[in-house]
Amino acid sequence: MSLEPFALFMILQKPSRFPRSKSSAVIRSAHFKQVRGFTLVEVMVGMFVFTLVAIGITATVMQTRRIAQLNVMRTVAYTVAQGYIEQILSLNAADIEAASEFWVTGRPPLPTESVNAMLTNTTNVEISDPLYVSPLSSAPVGSNMVARTDVSGDMWNVKNIMIDLQNNALGVPTAIPMTLYLDVNISRNWQQVNGVWQQPTSPYMLIKVDFQYQSQGYLTAGWYKGSLQMVRTDIAGQ
Repeated sequence: MSLEPFALFMILQKPSRFPRSKSSAVIRSAHFKQVRGFTLVEVMVGMFVFTLVAIGITATVMQTRRIAQLNVMRTVAYTVAQGYIEQILSLNAADIEAASEFWVTGRPPLPTESVNAMLTNTTNVEISDPLYVSPLSSAPVGSNMVARTDVSGDMWNVKNIMIDLQNNALGVPTAIPMTLYLDVNISRNWQQVNGVWQQPTSPYMLIKVDFQYQSQGYLTAGWYKGSLQMVRTDIAGQ
């Protein structure tokens, strides 16, 4: 009987004396290195950086919104104040004289008007909105005025203005109001001759409106101030 097939079988089953290849171990080691996770320090540093970036973006967005809202308030305040001045310029000289004679008790206000955006059931949205001329030590009956804290013995004309519409939590449009304080001053270029005030040859009136405004519905807090003035000439012939 030949033993060659049996010997061949034993040779095939005999363990190799050569060292095993390290290629599979290297591959497994490289795989473990590629899937290595972040350490706790790296996660905390990443969260800190992300928080700083988020805070910076949020602050920028809020500041941008605040500036935009302040621009809306400023534009409305100056527009309303200029509208009142233009109305005063178009009034009769007698009405201006009567309203600005501060030594007269119970003097009438300037017969100015305004537009009421809340009147939707009428075609005439212009309503009477008089202005009282400074100085005024007390508020006349029926007027909407408050005392000035920066000037003694004077009053503010108070106006409530709708400047914007925003949806509330229920999705219903809600008016955003702005409180506007107005102080009207009218001065003349009269001359004093021998103790008597006389009207010059070329008379004029300086009409100045100081105002301050605030809105509780916006992010902007505090009061903001402004001032406008115009000159009216040739009042003697009007």
